Amino acid sequence: MMSAIKEKIRFPVFAGQFYPQEKRDLEKMINNFLEKATFSDIKGEVFGLILPHAGYVFSGQVAAFGYKAIAGKKIETVILMGDSHCERFNGVSVWEKGKWQTPLGEVIVDEKLAQKIISQSKRFFVRDSAHLFEHSLEVHLPFLQTVLKKFKILPLIFGSENEDWKILAKTILATMKEKKILIIASSDLSHYPFYDLALEADKRTIEAILRLDAKIFSQEMELLNKDFPDVATFACAQDSIKTIIEIAKNKKAKLLKYQNSGDTIYGNKKEVVGYASICFFN
Repeated sequence: MMSAIKEKIRFPVFAGQFYPQEKRDLEKMINNFLEKATFSDIKGEVFGLILPHAGYVFSGQVAAFGYKAIAGKKIETVILMGDSHCERFNGVSVWEKGKWQTPLGEVIVDEKLAQKIISQSKRFFVRDSAHLFEHSLEVHLPFLQTVLKKFKILPLIFGSENEDWKILAKTILATMKEKKILIIASSDLSHYPFYDLALEADKRTIEAILRLDAKIFSQEMELLNKDFPDVATFACAQDSIKTIIEIAKNKKAKLLKYQNSGDTIYGNKKEVVGYASICFFN
């Protein structure tokens, strides 16, 4: 008698660290963020978001502005993209099947879309270790489970800066003609400058993103590195951002909310991290 095949599940690693572990506390925090997030009507269909991924007490309120823009929408699959914080490898890691779990329940992985992505390039492959201890995608799931009813996910992690984002953007664009997809590029902005410097640098980063040109965005990142050499990074998921910019080319983008950790009661103004909520729409 053959034994049952064990289902592939990615368990929550950062519950109790980046966000509350208890379901009731998590629901209360997210709903409080959403209630405080104002939303001006967007004349078009939102298909993409750039959202932060720090601990909820720092960036949750900013993220809530983006999630308010998609609340109640009919979305079949959410593509979650981030750049690796834990390990370096060449290519893009795809979590190809099973479920992801949070204190709010489980979300099914879009296996069909995963296989389509993997088939496009030898640089798209399964590498579970890239996801197991990566926070930048996990933190978005409780928000998604709160604002959407029924959806699947496709988690993707970039392992190194390359041209992979061009192929990925082209593949996602083709898929968007077949089903309702939401793309989330998970990225914080400037890391650890003084408060005023962060305001200046993040303003330039956001303006470059809103121009919807990946080349312009890359050039601005290079200029910022020269102008502010002591800043660790100006956007920690640049490949993910370039992917969503490429998808949004000739469409529209809007900044919904910006602040940095110095604006919260938990942050000081000597070393801050910047957060933005940006939506992309037709």
